[in-house]
Amino acid sequence: MKSTLNSKEYVTFARRFVKDLVEDMEIEELRSIVSDRIHEEIQEQENTFGQEGAFEEMIGWSEDIFHSVARDFELEFEGV
Repeated sequence: MKSTLNSKEYVTFARRFVKDLVEDMEIEELRSIVSDRIHEEIQEQENTFGQEGAFEEMIGWSEDIFHSVARDFELEFEGV
């Protein structure tokens, strides 16, 4: 049995692993993972570019939801 793969085999292996893993997960577990990852991405943008960067990341995920939440916080954005 081997313990390494060539590059092409590794990509195929990794994709199959992720596919099988995700198919085996419960919906709440998937939501938790996605939620954590989105928080991390937004935080990275805020750390690098401030709130403007964080807001742009949020808009990238969903402009409609961003504007809905922004209204609840009485935020206004020109040209966004």
